[in-house]
Amino acid sequence: MEELSTTSEVMDALGGNAAVAELTGSKTKAVWNWRGFDTFPSNTYVAMTEALLAKGKSAPASLWGMKMPSDAERVA
Repeated sequence: MEELSTTSEVMDALGGNAAVAELTGSKTKAVWNWRGFDTFPSNTYVAMTEALLAKGKSAPASLWGMKMPSDAERVA
């Protein structure tokens, strides 16, 4: 599975600004701005990651500002 690492890579993989706007129920102008951001709005995480999986791609949850437990916390 190909892992993407930037907001632009994710948006391109999902078909561009208009496709991402439709997928997330967002305005195209807002989506256009996401290309310059380090993270996407967190409320788009599920829709976008599911769409990526359907295309055989993934991206780290941190691109949506998600905080993952550290390895030490997982063991406990």
